[in-house]
Amino acid sequence: MPFKRVYHPKLCRFMEFFHGYFTTYDNHTATFTWEELLEIKPIDIKRFFGLLAYNDPDYNIHPPSNHRPTYCRSSSLETYKKGLSYYVPHRTVPWVNDVGNPMRSAEVNDLINEIKKFEVRGEGCQSSAKRPIREVEFRKTLELLRAQPSFDCKYKYPFLFTWQHHLIGQLDNCANFEVSDPHGHPELTMVRFHP
Repeated sequence: MPFKRVYHPKLCRFMEFFHGYFTTYDNHTATFTWEELLEIKPIDIKRFFGLLAYNDPDYNIHPPSNHRPTYCRSSSLETYKKGLSYYVPHRTVPWVNDVGNPMRSAEVNDLINEIKKFEVRGEGCQSSAKRPIREVEFRKTLELLRAQPSFDCKYKYPFLFTWQHHLIGQLDNCANFEVSDPHGHPELTMVRFHP
């Protein structure tokens, strides 16, 4: 069985679902036979993706249930699809007549496209790709950098972060900067700037 550190936890999580959660698999050492991997069908992938996206493997988007994919985004499912596909014995073969790669079946692709439509309409999981930095995170970043012994980490990068914070986040303070700002730190005997 091939092994890829990035994809293996995804396979282990799927196999736990596939085998009914009565057993758990170690993300680093678990191995599966070709026979086990050949047993995977598109309906199993669809139910697993339903659990990830809808929190219900037997979801129903129609009334009265009206399930919505608020637990997982389509991009996450595509990552799972890629990770699971890496381990399938016939990964380059499309799914035809119950043979091939089940991740390349119409059922799985239709589910991902359906979730994309929900996301476009604003009924899916909200993106967490971008969010404002919190003050606690900003202070912790500066603290960790200043604890390092190198010049770049101790002085250069914290300076750039705080300068950026003042230029972008506090425009009223930005109006008070002089042409000669920024200037060297008085405690440093030699200032080294790297390109």
